[in-house]
Amino acid sequence: MKPSPIQLLRLNFKHVNVALDPAHLPPEIPNPLEAVFTFDGVTIHTEVGVGGAEPGDSGQFYFLELRVVVDNQPQPDSTSQKFSPYTIDIATEGVVLVPNGAKKLGSPEDLAVVNGTSLLWSAVREQVLSLTARMRAGPVMLPTVHFHDLKKQAAAQPAAPAAELPAPVATPAAKRPAARRKA
Repeated sequence: MKPSPIQLLRLNFKHVNVALDPAHLPPEIPNPLEAVFTFDGVTIHTEVGVGGAEPGDSGQFYFLELRVVVDNQPQPDSTSQKFSPYTIDIATEGVVLVPNGAKKLGSPEDLAVVNGTSLLWSAVREQVLSLTARMRAGPVMLPTVHFHDLKKQAAAQPAAPAAELPAPVATPAAKRPAARRKA
């Protein structure tokens, strides 16, 4: 076992709201041993924010924010939209440290944003599963995702033609503005 190239020093929830959506409840309580709800086709909105601090002796500190929203609003341009039995609005914030030696792996900010946001997402994912496990529509788990599109070089590259893009999966779309990222 080796330490990660970034260290999550703090994680806080700013708000947690997971509620049954009466308009999209299943007709009967699902049996979790027979059926598992997946978020394929469900619109998941994310907002990512990042800020840096002065480097310290041990490395560079970054402050991250992640907000995840499933609001079940119809998307007029989607022909295969699915809806979640829950509405979700969770915001987290965290502090990550990119140690001095990690620079050989890439830009410290890219390491912090991509990996740190993944750590925050995992905490949100676990919180959703924990809360819905005791709710009437049964447990749900957000999909596993990655945040490589938040890298500076990914944001600087022109978008690929539509024919080259993979089919959309329930992953958050993300853009990388200079200091604040919103998806």
